[in-house]
Amino acid sequence: MATSGRTFLVTGGTGGLGGTLASAFAEEDGATVIVTGATEAEVEAGRSDPRLVAARVELLDVRDDSAVRALVDGLDRIDVLVNAAGIMSAPSDFTVEGFERSIDINLLGTVRVCYAAKDKLVAAKGVIINFASMMSFRGTATGPAYAAGKAGVHLLTQSLATAWAPEVRVNAIAPGFFDSPMTKIVQADPARNARIVSRIPMGRWGNAEELVSGARFLASPESGYVTGVVLPIDGGYLTT
Repeated sequence: MATSGRTFLVTGGTGGLGGTLASAFAEEDGATVIVTGATEAEVEAGRSDPRLVAARVELLDVRDDSAVRALVDGLDRIDVLVNAAGIMSAPSDFTVEGFERSIDINLLGTVRVCYAAKDKLVAAKGVIINFASMMSFRGTATGPAYAAGKAGVHLLTQSLATAWAPEVRVNAIAPGFFDSPMTKIVQADPARNARIVSRIPMGRWGNAEELVSGARFLASPESGYVTGVVLPIDGGYLTT
């Protein structure tokens, strides 16, 4: 079932995984792709990224409700919203301030963009693809704030899928351990890297391109009867 001329908004689309999805969506016939970065440096990097040559790159801090609404209000339509903006777990997860920041970006940032985009998505009978995580399903000793936020994204996805059906389909992908700029520091730690790979049945980190087929399916008419799904793309990690 062919589609064309759709508008995609990818928050966090200047990053590794978000940028790969934005690049893939830009290949669709007549697509308009808007990607966002949280800082001027991210925006400049996005504008010089050859993957994003066909995309419009905008500055957006998803913690800023007025900025989120201004960006969304400035778009003629939204057919597909991808909420890829987020931060990783960190030692600051174990402080109240760090916990608040993580939740504000990973969970509330997703909420803000979904809520701001609802009317345009309803008008387009559109699709939301949120970024969940393996930690949406289980805790982690190294990132309680990250796990709590991504668990929230999981239930937010299922809740909005119910609340906004049948006009808007709401799903999520739950990436496993993927090679990206955000994970280079983890891969560079031999002991930690070995522990992670030993837990992955596929025996390796994922490549960003391996997210594309799942996201394309959830964004496509072929998944027209799929909503409320959190799809793990994790090399089998959750089976161990």
